[in-house]
Amino acid sequence: MLVPLLFALTALAYVIASGLYIAFLTRGVEGLARAATATLMGAVVAHAVFLVLDAMRTAFAFDIHQSLAIGSLVLTLAFLITAMISARQGKPRIQVLGAFVTPITLLFFLGAGLHRSVTSVPEEVRSMLLPVHVIVNVLGVVAFALAFGFSIAYLLQERQLRSKQLGGIFQRLPALDVLDSLGFRFIALGFPLFTLGVVSGALWAVRLDPDAPVLSASQILGLCAWVMFAAVLLLRVVAGWRGRRAAYGTMLGFLCTCLLLLGYVLRDGGAS
Repeated sequence: MLVPLLFALTALAYVIASGLYIAFLTRGVEGLARAATATLMGAVVAHAVFLVLDAMRTAFAFDIHQSLAIGSLVLTLAFLITAMISARQGKPRIQVLGAFVTPITLLFFLGAGLHRSVTSVPEEVRSMLLPVHVIVNVLGVVAFALAFGFSIAYLLQERQLRSKQLGGIFQRLPALDVLDSLGFRFIALGFPLFTLGVVSGALWAVRLDPDAPVLSASQILGLCAWVMFAAVLLLRVVAGWRGRRAAYGTMLGFLCTCLLLLGYVLRDGGAS
């Protein structure tokens, strides 16, 4: 009974934090930013306790639901740490990006709850390869999620600038070069992790079914996401791709990643 209650309380805290961050973005009241950060920190505590109690109740199954539960917590912590470091470097406006990151965290966390039972991993596929595959994918997706949030903020800020609306939201969002730089850094961080996840996933699939000749839908989506992020990085270096085009590429890559995660959630939820 306690674990479902903690899940509900954590989700509620993320909902409130998302609303407060969005209100701060649109209205600019500093008290809203402080309340949003405090609520998000409370959500982190509840989230961590939920994970501990859930792990005590059931063995770690390395499934998509537990991966999303852990990934959503890592995403929140990564955002809070990024905001803290940026504030110390004289970039306090990073905090407002919680309006874009926290809703993603909420969706990931809710996705973690879309299952009725935890199934054990088959004995024939238990190996060190599986936890490595899960961990690097979680970290890669977290980095891409942050880059996605920053890309949305970039496009919104650019729209404000092009329409010459230089007050309100424009003044609260970071500068375009800051958003572009943050997006690039997190893609550069997430890409090698995601690459390792794709490779380990392929090896795992071969071990599970050596005779399977055709790529599954999930593998195709994973490759599409990998190709999209690889193109963003390559075009930034070779063709000077920055700004709006890089933001759109990042968003398309993350969309493929989300479709991949959704497919796993629906498949495992239906199998429960």
